[in-house]
Amino acid sequence: MLWPASEEFAALCRTQLELVVNSLGASSLAVYLSETLNDSPSWSPVAVYPEAAPPLSLPLPPTLPPPTQAAETPLGHRPQQVVSSLANQLILPLMYQNWVLGVLVAQRQHRPWLAAEQAQLQQVAQTLAIACVLDQRQQWLSHSPANPLDQQQRRFDDLLHQLRNPVAAIRTFVKLLLKRLEPDHQGHPLAEGIAKETERLMALLEDYRQQRTDIPALTGSQPLPLAGKPLDLAETLSPLISAAQARAEMEGKTFVVEIPPQLPPIWLEERVLQEVMGNLLDNAFKYTPQAGTIGLRLTLTSPALELTVWDTGCGIPKEVQPRLFKRGYRGIQADSEIEGSGLGLAIAQDLLRPYGLSLRVTSPYEGDRGTAFTLTIPLPMKVKQ
Repeated sequence: MLWPASEEFAALCRTQLELVVNSLGASSLAVYLSETLNDSPSWSPVAVYPEAAPPLSLPLPPTLPPPTQAAETPLGHRPQQVVSSLANQLILPLMYQNWVLGVLVAQRQHRPWLAAEQAQLQQVAQTLAIACVLDQRQQWLSHSPANPLDQQQRRFDDLLHQLRNPVAAIRTFVKLLLKRLEPDHQGHPLAEGIAKETERLMALLEDYRQQRTDIPALTGSQPLPLAGKPLDLAETLSPLISAAQARAEMEGKTFVVEIPPQLPPIWLEERVLQEVMGNLLDNAFKYTPQAGTIGLRLTLTSPALELTVWDTGCGIPKEVQPRLFKRGYRGIQADSEIEGSGLGLAIAQDLLRPYGLSLRVTSPYEGDRGTAFTLTIPLPMKVKQ
């Protein structure tokens, strides 16, 4: 069964009919598509000239050899046209391989079609057949689930985005190191070299993101395979806390950590927790102005543990909060000068989903400002193998 003709294909058909009218003096023309690919198809009009006229009277369509005989039937022996029982009417099949996709019906009053004119009409029919195949393929792709290549591209986009956080942390550490090293220190040139290469890597990542901006983000891919294991929270969060403290010093902001002693182990992939919390901290720093405060709080409640990243930034309007975890969505920040791709929160949710976890947003957080993202982990929690 064929997809209904797209508007683009119908417009191409109308253009071809106008050319035939102007060049060959046809009095009436029509393009039909087959609704089924079998020996007795039903026909649906796509374009008719004149447009106000009813569809042409269409006799029985041309027949093709059965599929089992297709290999024995040379292309040149397939029917190129059928003369209608109506005077001066030609029916030219729109053929692809062994199938009639449609027909071009041409009629002219008072004089028959010359051989050269019939050849021109055959060329028009061949052009429309090729266009019909391309149109059908495009519609099939648009209605099909993401293919493996699309999923691979999405995975690659995710990995590149996840690469930004550790690179940004390295950049912060190097800048802080350069401030503390005297210009004549023997390590100063080395630190400058690292800083330059880090900036170059960040520029490459940004270039790739800009090139992908016009490509719609795909939906439905699965997160990376995960395996749960006992995780020491304090040890896992330690590098994130160090990087955040260095960034706060660099940007003139305050970073507050509230972690109780004797934290119980949880079953979660270390990479997952670091990626999720790294994304939340990066967002908090980006959207908190200078002299503002960013916080990381761990709260033990029976029977769960809550990790919260909060800030004193401008907050997130209530009306956009339901769309925060949609891929590529940046809300009111899309037109701002703050860098971002709108992927971080979506990636975080994808990584947490296999564990039955998700992020919760609260904004405003304190008074009429600020935002908090909270991850609640039941205790004990273990991923089913």
